[in-house]
Amino acid sequence: MVVRFNNQRKRPSITGAGVMGMKQNTIDTDTLEANGYSQIIGYLENLLIRQLEKVRKYDLDGAVVLAEEANEIAFTLARSKALDRPEFTKQRRQIHALYRDIGLIIASERQEVGEKLQAVRKGLRVLGVYSGSV
Repeated sequence: MVVRFNNQRKRPSITGAGVMGMKQNTIDTDTLEANGYSQIIGYLENLLIRQLEKVRKYDLDGAVVLAEEANEIAFTLARSKALDRPEFTKQRRQIHALYRDIGLIIASERQEVGEKLQAVRKGLRVLGVYSGSV
């Protein structure tokens, strides 16, 4: 599909075949679509990198805000199947790696929090025994 800008009408006309002799001022909508997806994918990568940094700094509130925005974009990209295109293979791998890293950090922090909770519970039991014997 090609979008042609007719200078006389000042509106684009969309045609499947070329207009006689008019090769200038044509825009391939597939290219426009790919460029648009490229920008959206780049923005998603940026959000995930920022989310990863927030999770590493234990800024979970900030990470959740970024995750909500990233989720909407990821859902849109999944629906359009843009990341299935061969030209986005590298970006798809990068996004997958970012999601994996975020998941690993969250799992690690969850384990760390669990261990700290166990230590606190043990400390409370010790305090309970100590206060009961005094």
